Amino acid sequence: MHITSRRHFLKNAAILSPVLTFLPSYLTAGKGSRLRIGFIGTGLWGQQYLNQALQSKDVDVRAISDTDPKAIRQSLQLFSQAGYSRPDIYEDTYETLLSRKDIDAVIIATPWQQHYPIAKAAMLAGKHVACGTVMGATLEEHIDIVRISEQTGCQYFTLDEHSYRRDLLAVTNMVQEGVFGEVTSVRAGARHDALPATHDDQASSYPVYPAAAAARILGVQKGNAFVSLRVVEEKKEYVINKPRAEKGPVRLIFASGDVQTIELTTQEGQTLSLQMDAGKDCPVSTGFQVTGSQGTWVDLFNAIHLKDQSPANQTWEAGKPYIEQYAKDGGAYALALREFVTSVQQPVKGELPVYAAAVNSMIGPMATLSAQRGGATVHFPKFRNPII
Repeated sequence: MHITSRRHFLKNAAILSPVLTFLPSYLTAGKGSRLRIGFIGTGLWGQQYLNQALQSKDVDVRAISDTDPKAIRQSLQLFSQAGYSRPDIYEDTYETLLSRKDIDAVIIATPWQQHYPIAKAAMLAGKHVACGTVMGATLEEHIDIVRISEQTGCQYFTLDEHSYRRDLLAVTNMVQEGVFGEVTSVRAGARHDALPATHDDQASSYPVYPAAAAARILGVQKGNAFVSLRVVEEKKEYVINKPRAEKGPVRLIFASGDVQTIELTTQEGQTLSLQMDAGKDCPVSTGFQVTGSQGTWVDLFNAIHLKDQSPANQTWEAGKPYIEQYAKDGGAYALALREFVTSVQQPVKGELPVYAAAVNSMIGPMATLSAQRGGATVHFPKFRNPII
């Protein structure tokens, strides 16, 4: 079912002039104009970004598509709360939404198994794409998305709010300013303060995020590409959230045990260790850690040690003052959405967001391949840099 509001009927009639009708929509999204977007998938995760989009002065949400009536109703409440006019609604198929000439980009918030076909169809229809962390199920699907982005000129961007954590952005700035010296290794684990506080024998594996934040710290998209990866299982220290007997916040308990880890190597010889699973008995976190020639930061207890700077009478000092000094304002969802809009309206010559998106998403299927081969080393494909 397609429901069209009078407001959008009149607006669309004005927009679809004879001149613009024959232009791909991404060519009409000029710098400084509001990005006209549609949402495909409006579940709980999609509603987080929808809520941010409705508050942004840089985007104009024109349509939503979902097969779940409940998700549609909840999304319409967000429009009402934001003082927004009712959007066009597509409850049967997203193809009709993609055929519209007055939509420049789509945010895909469907189950991950649907990301590849929808993103492919969207770019072939001339729409920029923002999507969840999983690009596809196979390496061939990843390579296909990269090829289509190169050929169409449509941007493909990963919306990964976990990589826009305030502390990780602050540490990234510290790395870029040389606070830690030459970075030698990064460890990225599940977010410890978001762990379930109860035991769960069926705890599912954590995604490899915040892999994008780690890649940003290591400069993977600035010439220091990932070269290879392998899966290893080894004893590691980790934390578990334990509920207190009385009401109040949970507490972190330190322990150690066997944890599967994805070990990646960069072109410059640095290592990135990604926590691959949640632990056999209950959810665990190995935490996020940055180590350089001049210092280390650990998020589990937000502490930092800088050679020749930290007080001589202590090994570690509080990391909070450093985080406050180097952090940027803004919530994770808002920052991710803003960067997507910027990638569309102010593209950087020679750089395509699809490369970073593909590399981060490829880690999953490549790790599976390494595990199937008994932990063998698997090499990353190389993407060319087109002249755009």
